[in-house]
Amino acid sequence: MTTSGIVCQPAGGDFWPNKGYESVSLLRWIGTGQQSAGFTGFEHPTMRIQSLRHSFRLVAAVAILLAFCTPARVTPQLSEVRSWAFQLQNVDPMEIKLSPYDIVVIDYGFDRRNATAFPREVVDLMRDKPDGKKRLILAYFSIGEAEDYRYYWQDTWLKNRPEWLEPENPDWPGNYLVQYWHPEWRALLFGNPNAYLDRILAAGFDGVYLDGADKFEQWKRRRPSAAPDMVDLVGAIASYARAQRNDFLIIPQNGDGLLGNPRFVQMIDGFGREDLLYSENQSDARNSPQSIADSVRRLRPLVAAGKPVLVVEYTTQPELAASMLREIRTLGFIGYIADRELKSLSPPAFGCGQPDCSQ
Repeated sequence: MTTSGIVCQPAGGDFWPNKGYESVSLLRWIGTGQQSAGFTGFEHPTMRIQSLRHSFRLVAAVAILLAFCTPARVTPQLSEVRSWAFQLQNVDPMEIKLSPYDIVVIDYGFDRRNATAFPREVVDLMRDKPDGKKRLILAYFSIGEAEDYRYYWQDTWLKNRPEWLEPENPDWPGNYLVQYWHPEWRALLFGNPNAYLDRILAAGFDGVYLDGADKFEQWKRRRPSAAPDMVDLVGAIASYARAQRNDFLIIPQNGDGLLGNPRFVQMIDGFGREDLLYSENQSDARNSPQSIADSVRRLRPLVAAGKPVLVVEYTTQPELAASMLREIRTLGFIGYIADRELKSLSPPAFGCGQPDCSQ
């Protein structure tokens, strides 16, 4: 197969037939400036789209087209995962490709105009690890809050507020609590080609990393069914996605109070947890022994069931980072250390505690 002057040929010497690669659309994406060595996409949560460098587009074009010369992917098993990473800003697909992490969680990358969406080919590129194995690429997916930097946001909502839209989160400007059980909110999340999850599925991500599952805690006093409502939403997302891709992964973040619900545990493939050991109330401050013990007690049955627990702790101190990772590993969980703004991919020696993240 020849694509823009590059000849794709397998080891046996026979040319592959056309596998349906969308070379023209990929080159159009690269040519219009959607990727750079410092791909910014948008700055979560402020959505500042930055200018992109032309030189990297050429490098990316060659790298992605060469990626077409490799066989179809084989999805790794979650049981094989030993490391993970989490980045929501300045995503550089080539940096992710060259990293050793087994799972990488990134933002899907679209803004209101869908101008910075990663095409399927770029998601496939990021899946390849330097050792020839495959990694899992998960899309960050906020289900408990609406974000005014997303494509679905309507500026008129603040004047004519939908009944499901609640006040702004004072800790995260631009984020608004929602009535996550409301049919209109669910329709924005999944069920039609323009919905958030449907776009993620179309881009070829391996699964979703569901942020905001813990928002049920803010509704418990006003709505007794808040926890079951969140379980219902996660279940509806899982059922819808797996009807299209039966291997699609569902990994919620936070809200480990839901883990006492057997139905919730059955529907998820793993669980993400922020600030398990530190920074629950103050940056770099150790959480209370009771808080840690309660969380660990809820999380350990997942590991026993073969479902990984992905823990992210936030610090910039190398010695504290190393201590955090040792403790997380001792607990049987998989750790990652980063700056809280998630603007960059942590170097492996800092993010996972070793150069190749193999243990």
